[in-house]
Amino acid sequence: MAVIASFAIAFAPVTFVLCTQYSIEVRTDRDAYVAGEFVEISGFVKDQVNRSVSTFVEITVLTPDNTSINLGFTHSDSKGYFLTLLALQPNASLGEYLVMATVDESPAFATFKVSQNSITCLLNSSFTYPVMPILVYGQAYPARLVEVLLELSKDGKDWQTIARTNSNSSGFYSFAMAAPKEAGNYSIRATLDGACSSPASLRVFVKEPTTISISLSSLTTTVGKSVQLLGILNSTCRNATILIQYRSPEGGSVNHTVLASPEGEFKDSFRPEKEGTWKVSASWPGDTFNEHAECMEVELIVEPEPPTKLFLALVAVEDAAVLALLARQLRIKRMEKVH
Repeated sequence: MAVIASFAIAFAPVTFVLCTQYSIEVRTDRDAYVAGEFVEISGFVKDQVNRSVSTFVEITVLTPDNTSINLGFTHSDSKGYFLTLLALQPNASLGEYLVMATVDESPAFATFKVSQNSITCLLNSSFTYPVMPILVYGQAYPARLVEVLLELSKDGKDWQTIARTNSNSSGFYSFAMAAPKEAGNYSIRATLDGACSSPASLRVFVKEPTTISISLSSLTTTVGKSVQLLGILNSTCRNATILIQYRSPEGGSVNHTVLASPEGEFKDSFRPEKEGTWKVSASWPGDTFNEHAECMEVELIVEPEPPTKLFLALVAVEDAAVLALLARQLRIKRMEKVH
């Protein structure tokens, strides 16, 4: 009897003392899985005063069709931590599973799901231009680290692999790609272990070529005299803003912006303040559907300002005085010949 008593005293703090109350936690490493994967079941055991307990823990799993799977006993370590694995069969039932961990009739519960693979595929833009960057992204469910296959099709035909990428532990993936070089309607999809996403639509545009032209009311003018400019932009844009540049003989420039009419016509007026050869041009930066346009430079010759009326009047007076002097000298010479 003495030997049995000492045995009980030696091992009672570990697992064999009856009527001990335990606090037990149990969880799974993910909230959802697919058939054929491993479920990691873990947790902690503590006593009524929150001390870690090293003991045996019984694990039972109840399937969605009420079948009980007894995983037997696992043992918590000195920190109270325990871990075991459940191997899901390839034909495991879909739905919610119940995990029960029991220590000395003190149970704890956790749940997880077995689901079919699913994946989404999204784009950061539904339209773009050739070779422009496009971001493809989405999420795999159940969320886990997994390889994702990305495929591209034009007009829903001939799906071609464009990339293989990996999701993170949350199931999220992303991939940056260059848009196709040719204009048209494209679809991009993601596949995961046989599961295929709904296709994301992408339209690739090629910008339309545009032209711009100008003419001046005169190719020569004088300093301070206005010149009229007329121009036209050939594009699908309406009410485009046109930049007109007047480049001086010294290389500096005077810039005007004008608004074209819905038909693409525009006009401007310029008064040069320096003589020499000016160069005039017009440009438009383009828009979503039209390319940039710029016309050839037109030369404008600016001559010096003509003499003023006062200057002409002074010249006229001076000329009259000179003529009068010449006439007087002629009269004097004639009189000398007579005498």
